[in-house]
Amino acid sequence: MVNMITKEKEKPTGNMVLLFSGGMDSVIFDHLLKPDVLLYLPTGSKYEYIETQKLDDLAMKGYIDSKKLVVLPDVLNLSLFERDDAIVPNRNAFLLLFASLYGEILILGSVQGDRSYDKDEIFYDKMMALLNHMWQEQHWTEEKTFKVMSPYKNTTKTQLIKDYLADGGKPEILLESWSCYDPQVKYLLHPEQLCGWCKPCFRKWVSLHNNGITIPENYYKNDPWDAPWLPELKPIILEGRYRGMEDIDWCTALRDKGKL
Repeated sequence: MVNMITKEKEKPTGNMVLLFSGGMDSVIFDHLLKPDVLLYLPTGSKYEYIETQKLDDLAMKGYIDSKKLVVLPDVLNLSLFERDDAIVPNRNAFLLLFASLYGEILILGSVQGDRSYDKDEIFYDKMMALLNHMWQEQHWTEEKTFKVMSPYKNTTKTQLIKDYLADGGKPEILLESWSCYDPQVKYLLHPEQLCGWCKPCFRKWVSLHNNGITIPENYYKNDPWDAPWLPELKPIILEGRYRGMEDIDWCTALRDKGKL
């Protein structure tokens, strides 16, 4: 395994910190934004094992710069608070507090269609105000001024991939990334196979499909377009009331598969 654990005295210097998971969005943000630090904090999630394994794969294959990668193990365990749907309340607030120790421009990866309130403009503004208050000049620190940003918050995943490809990004790196919330033991035996039915898997499939990226056979255990939760959501997706502009992308992909 690549040694990605950076000791305090070895911290990369830099001003822009990207909260990095090894997922498709964060891989794209790394390519487009060129941050100084890629910060990954294991939080004890039920899919952490495969997430860290995939992160290591990205570094080993040269898809990300391991010199920029900071992994902080054993400092933030939120497993006690993880819901069955993999949501961890307040997680992004915790992550940004740690990110402030590595730079002043803090990038939280979110896109149009993300529905959590810890990924919206009000959250960014309040976290920025909190950090700027805590890091005023005082007896233990000089003043630091922070910006909390999500530059692609109004961009759908489909458009994000389009921008990535137009900028020379490689499709195979997107396929190598991990976007799945199903932690079943099968992934320990077949880590290349995503479940296909969780929301992250579906959103990834839509954006890859809409950009004409060929998805390898058996990439998903189940066909995303047959996800069991889809029939109930179709009426509000058709009306654009589920994920806003991303609903249009969902409809495009589902129509291509004859599912609408």
